Amino acid sequence: MLLFVAALAFVVVKLPRGFSEDLSVIGQGKNVAVMVHDKEGVQSMNLMSMINKVRGEYADRIEFRVADANTKEGLAFSEKHQVPSASLILFARDGRRLGIVDGESGAQDPDALRKALDQALRF
Repeated sequence: MLLFVAALAFVVVKLPRGFSEDLSVIGQGKNVAVMVHDKEGVQSMNLMSMINKVRGEYADRIEFRVADANTKEGLAFSEKHQVPSASLILFARDGRRLGIVDGESGAQDPDALRKALDQALRF
């Protein structure tokens, strides 16, 4: 039983952390990356998977958030920024939009996503 509990704890620790939907952090002194996510879209799921693979490397430089495209708030955010679901919008510390990673290019591999994040952080 103790072995089972230890194994379960190990698995839980290895699970990706959830994403906060609190977008009020944009423009509050930290770089923010907001994914407009549609849980039923393949491109959204692929982009989410790529983000989960690299976000630990950027935890000290970027706050990762999600805007659920299936909610009123998420849809309003998507429309305000004129992006479809499966998009990652990168914001500077002061709230300026630095760039967008779309689901097709950003979800291809972790290196493509790292390159896009690094390029956006240079500004």
